[in-house]
Amino acid sequence: MWRYIIRRIVVQGIPVLLGFTFLLYLVITIAPGSPVTHLRGVPNIDEETIARREAQLGLNDSFPVQYLKWLGRVLRGDLGLSFDSSRRPVAELIMERMPATILLSLSSIILAWLIGIPVGILSARYQYSVLDYTVTFLAFVGISIPSFFFGLLLLYVFALRLNLLPAGGFFMAGEARTLLGYVKYLLLPGITLGLSDIAGIARYMRSSLLEVKGQDFLRTARAKGLTENVVVYKHALRNALLPILTLMGFTIPFIFSGAVIVENIFAWPGLGSLAIQAVNERNYPVIMGINLMFAVLIFLGNLVADISYAIADPRIRYE
Repeated sequence: MWRYIIRRIVVQGIPVLLGFTFLLYLVITIAPGSPVTHLRGVPNIDEETIARREAQLGLNDSFPVQYLKWLGRVLRGDLGLSFDSSRRPVAELIMERMPATILLSLSSIILAWLIGIPVGILSARYQYSVLDYTVTFLAFVGISIPSFFFGLLLLYVFALRLNLLPAGGFFMAGEARTLLGYVKYLLLPGITLGLSDIAGIARYMRSSLLEVKGQDFLRTARAKGLTENVVVYKHALRNALLPILTLMGFTIPFIFSGAVIVENIFAWPGLGSLAIQAVNERNYPVIMGINLMFAVLIFLGNLVADISYAIADPRIRYE
């Protein structure tokens, strides 16, 4: 297993990450606009000041030189300095916003698994019932509806019309941080972010369990006189969870990246709002730092899924 993990990292992970960062840096540098002309709080900058500032930031260098300088800093553990007037380290900006994004993402992941798996199991157990058809319909709606539209709909109903939950933000200045407060602020953005994953996990769980229920070893278990609950929850469920473990590897990083849109809808002070601000300001180091983090998460998510697959099914061995 360890040889497999090391080979995945060295042979697959590092080349893929290098290729991703190269293409991303190329795209953001050839995009229209300059980081200098997008500086906040500096109106009417003359051409001489722009040229001097671009030289200070190294923007006059060719693309290969800029990329290699950035890559060299990253290999030393330095994500560089932000291009805005604060000139703060990118790693510091990311770590400042990371806790809020982790909290929101973990909340949506927990919601997705706590709701999606039981709903999928019930849908499979009562196949072709009213419950099954209802779950199938709601799952297709959940997968199809855009997160930004669903988030705005929740805001309109629960924040504006019913005034039951806050419209956005994450605790006001001086507000006591209680468990109920966390639930109130996390509920709407957490449901919005996890909606498609709740629907997807429910559908995957249903299909996987139905496939396993028809296999011979379960017929043998029923022939021995075991109750249906024991057959499903003790024997079938473990095998049915294998495809869901693979899905888990993709769910974690994509929930983090999906938080970019949801955080801006709900004014959540996380990496999403920082990423949108960096794109608007052409802040190359911040854009690269955030996207590099997401790329590493996707790779680690796939690796965790492979390892979990082997743990759940002893027949699988990676050499």
